Amino acid sequence: MFFLYNILITLLAVVGLPWFLVKLITTPKYREGAAQRLGFLPSPLLQPIEGSKPIWVHAVSVGETIAAAPLIRKLRRQYPARKIVLSTVTATGNLTARAQVPDADAVIFFPFDLPGILHRVVRSINPALFILIETEIWPNCIRLLHKRKVPILVVNGRISQGSYRGYRRIRFMMKRVLPRINGFLMQTEEDAQRIVALGAPPDRVQNAGNIKFDRDVLPLAEMEQLAIRRDYFLPEEGPILIAGSTHSGEEAALIGTYLQLRHAHPDLVFILAPRHPERAPEVEALLQAMELTYQKRSRPQSGRAVLLLDTVGELMRLYGIGTVAFVGGSLVPSGGHNILEPAIYGVPVVFGPHMENFPEITEVMVAHLAGLQVKSADALAAVVGELLRNDARRQAMGDAGMAVIRNNQGALETNLALVGELLME
Repeated sequence: MFFLYNILITLLAVVGLPWFLVKLITTPKYREGAAQRLGFLPSPLLQPIEGSKPIWVHAVSVGETIAAAPLIRKLRRQYPARKIVLSTVTATGNLTARAQVPDADAVIFFPFDLPGILHRVVRSINPALFILIETEIWPNCIRLLHKRKVPILVVNGRISQGSYRGYRRIRFMMKRVLPRINGFLMQTEEDAQRIVALGAPPDRVQNAGNIKFDRDVLPLAEMEQLAIRRDYFLPEEGPILIAGSTHSGEEAALIGTYLQLRHAHPDLVFILAPRHPERAPEVEALLQAMELTYQKRSRPQSGRAVLLLDTVGELMRLYGIGTVAFVGGSLVPSGGHNILEPAIYGVPVVFGPHMENFPEITEVMVAHLAGLQVKSADALAAVVGELLRNDARRQAMGDAGMAVIRNNQGALETNLALVGELLME
């Protein structure tokens, strides 16, 4: 099975090489980390402390990286003698890791899943433990680590309906790969059942909960909010509508919402943060078409009420000054993003109908009146406008969001317990 997989992945690599070379020449984000993807790591960063082997944590992109941050912080405290290596697949994930996960000793790009490349990387890192955040299966990597007797742990495991359908088509391979993993700590009972159905040994699978709830919950004081406004050259007064992690097809609706709301709230501040910063020129063109005066984070201009966030790693901080937050990827069929991020600060959160990647979080937030889900972009202005007018409702939603987070914490400790067991083996 691995022989056939390697033939297929090698053929794909050969066929895709011209495309990759063109991207390497024309697109900066493909150039960054190219050597690491080919297995050439910054070896001085990976030298062990006092002979202790490092812990290798893998997170695919931005969402998984942010979820991994509290886990890595705890690992740093519990295992100060071990270095922590954090790998990501995407460039935005890598930038987020460097900006928001200071407890990682090294942040690298995950290598291509080819045997020769992986042998070089695994020898360089020489990990004591490999932790997969959520669920991304790389057969050669898992096979090699298992062969070297490196424990492998899936943390915050999730199998969406779409992923489940895809994995079922290659269940013959999954049945060979999954038994090589030592533990599966899944977010929900449904996720646990799905991973077992795909071939994971049932005695290694637990419904451990979602570590995304394990975050400090604390609204920012007025002085902290004022300091952030000044850092970003925003007006020091006025409500703030912040739209985070937006995708193509959402920004026009959000800009339209802001223009409508500005009539009733002339001092309204608007922060627009595309999920992928390389889309900033596209979003900037929309702002220009609407004849809006704005500033970019990369080019601040004092006092302008519209901020286009064209950088990585700053959105979480800005959520803390929001009056109302909208979380993107949800008005278009992209599966949504983490609506707990504004709720951490007690900021009421609004989102669209497409939250397929976060069904449990969406359900509990809606059920506890901690978040508002709109059916379409047409409803945004009315919903956000009502929240801006209603101080009591905003406060109630913010309090409910923080309560939801506090009441669902604990998964992190379960994960750390199993980490400790595997490191002792």
